[in-house]
Amino acid sequence: MKQVLSKKHISEYYANHFDIDSIMPYIGLSDFKNREFGFVVEDNNKERFVRNISFDTSTMLKEYMVANNVKHAYIGAVYDKPPSNKNPIGKIKWIRRELIFDLDIDEYDEVRTCGCKGDEYCIDCWSLIQDAVIFIEKTMREDFGMKQIQWIFSGRRGVHGWILDRETQFYDQQVRIAILNYLTFVQGKTSGEKVDRVDALPTEAKPLRNRIYSLIAKSYLSHISPKELYEISKEIDAKISLKSLETIIKRVKMSKEFDYNSYNIIIPQNNNFREKLSQEMIYRRFPRIDRKVTMDTRRVSRMPYSIHGKTGKIAVEIKDILKFDPFNSPSVWEYVK
Repeated sequence: MKQVLSKKHISEYYANHFDIDSIMPYIGLSDFKNREFGFVVEDNNKERFVRNISFDTSTMLKEYMVANNVKHAYIGAVYDKPPSNKNPIGKIKWIRRELIFDLDIDEYDEVRTCGCKGDEYCIDCWSLIQDAVIFIEKTMREDFGMKQIQWIFSGRRGVHGWILDRETQFYDQQVRIAILNYLTFVQGKTSGEKVDRVDALPTEAKPLRNRIYSLIAKSYLSHISPKELYEISKEIDAKISLKSLETIIKRVKMSKEFDYNSYNIIIPQNNNFREKLSQEMIYRRFPRIDRKVTMDTRRVSRMPYSIHGKTGKIAVEIKDILKFDPFNSPSVWEYVK
């Protein structure tokens, strides 16, 4: 039986179990009063989204959340003036906003083979999110030198990666788009649309290319069955036996180090089979990032440790994406008896 999230549950959680200091590592105290917040609140059984709100102190923010039946809480950017109805964000100067990556499982709907759709996920398709987190974090650390990265479970269908390195908060939209483009090979995928194309893998950016093979290709070949791989080979008449493909998968799974060179050694070239397989692995397992969340400098993002109003789950920190269990993550009812 589905539990109902009541106003009493929400107020009690924010009053007695929500530590306002837990969000300070994400947004800091400097310029706090110039930070925008947004909320989905419920009035007379109707939900409405409000933003252009700021608070002089963190205590006032918490008091607002306790008193206003906040179903969803969001953090926005910092401006030169405190956002308000008189000073909406469209009329005041933007100063900074955290660089955030948003990964949602429904973005993979067209490639999930487990039967899950929309907000549903299982152990099999959740591995797509795990792959994406590991790949993005390693790329940010190794190729961009970023050090402070924290992942948050959204409480529903995905995760948010907060880059907390101070200098990244001042990136304008062009810089954010450039970072996204570096991370994008699956083109044209937005909500409800099909993929237009899968870009060729880079030859000049060797660290990125090797990471694609060591993480994405290895994961793809570790998850695929020999029969599925055989069907791909048949499409281009590669003439590779099922037994040979079984051996290939075993070799990949057993390999401690796997990169571009390993791929070329293990995967036969029969009738451009390597290139075909590269396109398939990118299409099916490469990270699918919600670009708007990353590039929009004025966007609001879900507040860590807040309640997700549709599920009742808490947007908790993820210490280790491979050990994190989204199926048993904490909900408001575990705090409110």
